[in-house]
Amino acid sequence: MAALFVFALFSALVDVFAAQRLQHLDPGSVAAVAFTLTGVFFCGLTLLRTRPARVVAVARAHAADLLVLNVTTAVTWLSLLYALKLMEPAVANVVSIAIGPACTVLLQYLWWRKDRVLPGELLAALGIVLALAGLVWASLDGRSGVGDRAAAVMALGVCAAVASGAGGAANVVFSARLGAAGVDVPTVMGLRFGLVAAAGWLLAATGDTARLGEALLPGAVVAVIGVGIPAVLVQIGVRRVTPVTASMICTLAPALTLLLQLADTRLTFSVPSAVGITVITVLIGLGLLARRGAPPAAAAQEGKKIHALPGS
Repeated sequence: MAALFVFALFSALVDVFAAQRLQHLDPGSVAAVAFTLTGVFFCGLTLLRTRPARVVAVARAHAADLLVLNVTTAVTWLSLLYALKLMEPAVANVVSIAIGPACTVLLQYLWWRKDRVLPGELLAALGIVLALAGLVWASLDGRSGVGDRAAAVMALGVCAAVASGAGGAANVVFSARLGAAGVDVPTVMGLRFGLVAAAGWLLAATGDTARLGEALLPGAVVAVIGVGIPAVLVQIGVRRVTPVTASMICTLAPALTLLLQLADTRLTFSVPSAVGITVITVLIGLGLLARRGAPPAAAAQEGKKIHALPGS
């Protein structure tokens, strides 16, 4: 569980950093650099510890889940980068992450039957959705930290953030499925970023290629603190708790983002954003308390078996 709390901190850091940099850069260029570096690193790490033939065998055996993980990774990150360009970082973060528990409740019911969704978790997820609706209204009404922007721009940012949240929820579930099937963390990481890297280069090619060099350093920073380290933390975390619990812990990131973005002079402090994020954070705590005292999570028991496997 500690790994997921650290993930929340990294998520906040990268959102504030990326939002500031993306005001002058193309999100596609940043994504191209970030996910190429991340993919190459984890592919190399996988091949150093695992025979290529075994990696191919794993990819074939779990092709469907890996394909979905690639698609949802691409949707999650590309949508988030565009949302950060258009919206207040804390609001973009809370929309993209807070929608996760509600989406995960549905996805867990459909694709992860090992753990029952508890009534308290369901009520917390519904409360988060209601608080989220209030934050979206405040953003569209010009009450967020970025002030009054065109309604179409803010609506596009909200849609991108929602798409990112839905993709992130699917990431949690399908990462858990692969972990339960015995696929080790480095192999999953080495096989999940190919599509988003390709999509990033496609977007970069259609944008201002002359400024691609300016995206190298920001892309590298995003690769390290926004993609590589947090993705490993999530992959480890989902093996120890249920998908809904993992999703709710990750939802703590907006509160941290709200504090960190105070250093960005481009933004002003927004009372509606602060209130909405506080309410959501309280609901997260209630959702986590609902899981306390429940029978041991099947995901956690499965994780113990996975880590006992050779080569994991």
